[in-house]
Amino acid sequence: MQLKGSKILITQAHLLRYMGAEIVTLELAEYLAGQGVEVVIATHSFGYPIREEFDRIEGVTVFELWDVALAANLEARLPDLAWIQHSIIPVVVLEHANEILFVFHHMSSILPAEFTMAAALESSLATAVLFESPRSLEIHRGTGVYEDVEPDRLQVMGNAAPARFGEVSPTPSAERRITVVSNHIPPELVAAFGGLREHFVLDVIGSQTELGAAPRRVTPDTLAGTDAIISIGKTVQYSIVAGVPVYCYDHFGGPGWISRANIEEARWQNFSGRGTGTKSTSEIVAEISEGIDDAVAEAALVRRDWTRVYLLPERLDDLLEFASDRRRAIGDLTRQQIQAHENVQAAFGSYVREWIRMQALSDELKDASAELNATIVELETDILEQEDRLTSMNETLDELYSSRLYRTLNGIRHSWVNRTLRKLRTVRRGF
Repeated sequence: MQLKGSKILITQAHLLRYMGAEIVTLELAEYLAGQGVEVVIATHSFGYPIREEFDRIEGVTVFELWDVALAANLEARLPDLAWIQHSIIPVVVLEHANEILFVFHHMSSILPAEFTMAAALESSLATAVLFESPRSLEIHRGTGVYEDVEPDRLQVMGNAAPARFGEVSPTPSAERRITVVSNHIPPELVAAFGGLREHFVLDVIGSQTELGAAPRRVTPDTLAGTDAIISIGKTVQYSIVAGVPVYCYDHFGGPGWISRANIEEARWQNFSGRGTGTKSTSEIVAEISEGIDDAVAEAALVRRDWTRVYLLPERLDDLLEFASDRRRAIGDLTRQQIQAHENVQAAFGSYVREWIRMQALSDELKDASAELNATIVELETDILEQEDRLTSMNETLDELYSSRLYRTLNGIRHSWVNRTLRKLRTVRRGF
């Protein structure tokens, strides 16, 4: 399939935050647009902060699924390829399914939304069905919904990294920096931060601002500016192709430093950390601080052996070559099939939007609670300061009352008062 001059539709449940599926969609859109593709994205909800990333990509247009402008865009020119995620398929695309090449992409074997919501439809449309890891493919296939799909059409996409990550030149820093990338840092890793800071400058990227993290996108500059990464999932693939040592560990546990010896087992689980158990805080600190030099040397060899597997351009070239050679013949869909799917995705969309609304409300309440707690702390601090001042004043008065000067002055006062009273009595008797 020729990319330049083609039109590709990508669908995605929601585009709001810097999360796994959103980043996959963003990187795919960036690459395709850079190859001269007209990219159209359909989603149930589109917003900030990730909207800023899409808005600056020339050649990419994002529509919410209910927007009439989406249907108009697709009717004006049908997509050559529909890249379907979360079972979202616009009605116009279903009405012209026999004119379009279909690829379905499932990015997790844990989240229910990543499993097909239209098994029969997907089986009849898909030239290829993609999964993010071998384990995920196995689990999805085990549900029995792909019995009508030839095995070679079920493929591992592998959470591939953009080509720019392969251009990173790792350079050891004088300050020895380690970057943690996580939205769900486990307690034992949080506890390890203190020990790690004795050896390294620690930078934490993620949504848990209460732990000192900052939410931002991981870029090639992020990797070029660090000596090692602690993370799971997609950031591991970034690190592999960049040649940066990566300690694979998070809330599911993990194997630790990725090496040629453990990469096959780790990639089976999509570098999620599952299946290897957790580590103690002392183990984490010791393995990272004592093992980083060996990990740097090993990372260069892992990069040499695994770059092609995890670079997005190479993986897409292989996929599109397969799709062009094995394009699935599709018959016309019935009105009943189209309407049934429209009903399902409308229901799913309503739940997505309600979840987003509740999440936003939760975030507002969380911020308000944090602000209230901060105010309470300020008031408590002010009260304590006032109590300290009063205590200090009382101590000063006590010292004054017990001093010789105070007793002398108090005696003079009493003497003066008594003399004055006697004079007043004498004057009164004179009258």
